[in-house]
Amino acid sequence: MKKRLNKSISLRLFTATFLNKQPEIHTIRLHGPWIAKVLFVDPCSDPQNLPDLDQDHRCKIPSDWSDWLGPSFRGRVAYRRSFNRPTQLDPDQKVWLVVEEVDFRAEIFLNDQRLGQTTLGEDPFRAEIHNQLAVANLIRIEIEKPNRASCDSRAELAGGLIGSVRLEIEEPV
Repeated sequence: MKKRLNKSISLRLFTATFLNKQPEIHTIRLHGPWIAKVLFVDPCSDPQNLPDLDQDHRCKIPSDWSDWLGPSFRGRVAYRRSFNRPTQLDPDQKVWLVVEEVDFRAEIFLNDQRLGQTTLGEDPFRAEIHNQLAVANLIRIEIEKPNRASCDSRAELAGGLIGSVRLEIEEPV
């Protein structure tokens, strides 16, 4: 009876350990510097209060574009940032690009290849990018906030890259 009880306890401990084992994740935050540039100005934006739109704007994220374009700017802005391939990646590791939150709608690109899109209020955007990484890489996130965007509590606020952007390197379990 005692052997059967010990075997049962051991099996439960093994099962609990196996089921609760989570992958180890190394995070690389891509907070700055980012370069932002206006691609399109919605006609509802006040053109008198806009800066020189041909100029690149250097910024850190997460942040909105209120300090640069003002809270009432509506249009499309491209954010871009370069980074190098993380060193010593193993073939069995996964590398995820994670975009936490945008205001309002965004398309995400890596090395000019479209990865997908996300919208304010959705779960963070995640794309597995290990096989797409080059030695030098460029992330481009084009964010659009149209005049008629119903943004709930952010309706009157500036748009932009308002959440964190990071790489997550996942170790195999």
